[in-house]
Amino acid sequence: MSEISTVAIAGASGTLGPHVLKALVDAGFQVTVLTRGKPGTYDSSIKVLEVDYTSLKSLTAALKGIDAVVSTVGGEAIESQIILIDAAVAAGVKRFIPSEFGSVSTNPKLEGFPLYSSMAKIRKHLQQKAAAGELTWTVLVCGAFLDFLLNTPILLNFANHSVTLMDEGDNRISTTSLPKVGTAIAAILKNFDATKDKIVHTSEAILTQNQLLEFAKEINSEIKWEVSKVQSSVLLTESLEQFGVGDHSMPVIMKLLKATALAGDTYGGAYDVTDNKLLGIKELTAEELKKLVAEKLTEK
Repeated sequence: MSEISTVAIAGASGTLGPHVLKALVDAGFQVTVLTRGKPGTYDSSIKVLEVDYTSLKSLTAALKGIDAVVSTVGGEAIESQIILIDAAVAAGVKRFIPSEFGSVSTNPKLEGFPLYSSMAKIRKHLQQKAAAGELTWTVLVCGAFLDFLLNTPILLNFANHSVTLMDEGDNRISTTSLPKVGTAIAAILKNFDATKDKIVHTSEAILTQNQLLEFAKEINSEIKWEVSKVQSSVLLTESLEQFGVGDHSMPVIMKLLKATALAGDTYGGAYDVTDNKLLGIKELTAEELKKLVAEKLTEK
């Protein structure tokens, strides 16, 4: 019997949250949604609690009787997970999965960088609590969200048939779709002992820009692609300089993420060794990837 039966989710209304919520419900967990404002519409089987995320008392009360907490809060709320973790400890929660879900966020080289430093702070706080025997943790490293890579011009711009190759376009990056990230999180909780106090990796595919570009050309050879190049090291320097003068805008954030996650082996953005089997994640075939590219090419 699994040690986890009741799960609370923070950030259920975000980009990833709904997929995690569905996966947890489908896996048979009793799910509680923590919300800071007016509750959304959820199935009657899901408990919804309005909480004050700045109050240890409020969060502790909400987490009483909860076995595991899954956080999918957005980037601006990453460091606020400290109080959520402390409340989980106070309430007797067994497992905490923080909102990290990155490509290279666990690489020690990046711990002092903007964005990544906040994730490292949360991870270290969890490790301290685990060392004291107060709870257990799991960090899921899943690469870039496949849905995001295909629906934005990060790798290829399907809308105007252009591509800006990072370095030479052969840098590899692991990727997992949002629904499969949810599947992996549910599997972590089902495999309590095997995932205890660990960083686990999942990857549906390892992509390169040149690979996707070749797929696109094979599918429709009449399309002419506009190709340019940029150096990841240049983007990284630019982003750090902009952060340094107080520019925390989304374009600067994306520049930093691209410069690190898409830097090939520099920060380990491609996972040749994964926990896919344990997590029940099947890798996509080349034909399945080509089909996804074809769908993007035919969108109006």
